[in-house]
Amino acid sequence: FVNVEDTARLHIVALLAPEVKSERIWACAKPTNWTEIIARLRELRPLSSSIPEPPRNEGEENSDITGSKRAEEYLKRFFNRCGWVTLEESLRDGIMDLP
Repeated sequence: FVNVEDTARLHIVALLAPEVKSERIWACAKPTNWTEIIARLRELRPLSSSIPEPPRNEGEENSDITGSKRAEEYLKRFFNRCGWVTLEESLRDGIMDLP
């Protein structure tokens, strides 16, 4: 999972920071799956009947995302952020204007 705002920030870093020349920035805050996303949406909108059931037997996402530490360092250094935008923040902001 990575938030669109964090992605945009990292694109700016890649464009403007001379030390990032020809570097691939791995933007991924943490592994997640649909079950977790649906659970967070239900916490944010407990009365909503439009949130689907989570997939059956989806399992845990356990991808190795060690390369994202460098991206997180860029967010801290260039934007004075304490880390990634969380899944909860991203979902909350994404559904803010929905009924």
